[in-house]
Amino acid sequence: MPEENLHLSEAGQVALIALNRPDRLNALSHSLLVDLRRALRDADRDSGIRAIVLTGEGRAFSSGADLRGEPRDAEEVVRTLYNPLTTELLSLGTPVVAAVNGVAAGAAVSLALACDLRIASESASFQLSFVKVGLVPDAGATWLLPRAVGAGRAAEMALLGRSVPADEALAWGLVNEVTPADTVRERALAVAADLAALSRSVGTTRQLLNRSFDIGLGDQLDREASAQGRAQHGADYLEARRAFAEKRAPRFA
Repeated sequence: MPEENLHLSEAGQVALIALNRPDRLNALSHSLLVDLRRALRDADRDSGIRAIVLTGEGRAFSSGADLRGEPRDAEEVVRTLYNPLTTELLSLGTPVVAAVNGVAAGAAVSLALACDLRIASESASFQLSFVKVGLVPDAGATWLLPRAVGAGRAAEMALLGRSVPADEALAWGLVNEVTPADTVRERALAVAADLAALSRSVGTTRQLLNRSFDIGLGDQLDREASAQGRAQHGADYLEARRAFAEKRAPRFA
């Protein structure tokens, strides 16, 4: 994988994926999008990885699409690069924590929203500025944002294109936590480590939550029942029962 696009590392059972184009504020080039999707898939398939942290190098999470160079057909780019990446993020069995270390603009807002938890730096901000350049929000923003902050606030961001600072993002529920700029990555890794220490039902739970918007209550109840049946016969539940009987903390493999 090209080192110029991503920095990949591991901390215990946590994979850290850092967008690595700080000179371009981690703008989302086409090659970066392809590499990021592959990195997420590889981490998800690694049995030793139980959580993922997604962040950016330098002073930005990502400034959004890289507009440098000759423009390509927008619909093709969205359909072949952005949409598959958003779908990949939402369908992972591994939980993902976004460490939003600075500005998240355009499609980068969608990337952050597709993560399960968002830890933001005090210097972070979120902006959907598409309307200011004659475009529309993409990469799932119009689906993810109303579900995160409600229809009114989503309209405020998408229609006015204004920047939402970290403290306001926290009040809106757009992020889960705000930390000092020099600790945002450390805090996200700690949260991810907490997720990694839990049972693999975390992954099943994230998928149930992500898919719940697509179906009615009856179908979701059926999905929950099926998932619970599988979980009951899994190794993690058996370990939890043994740990309870032996009066100790469970040790999930």
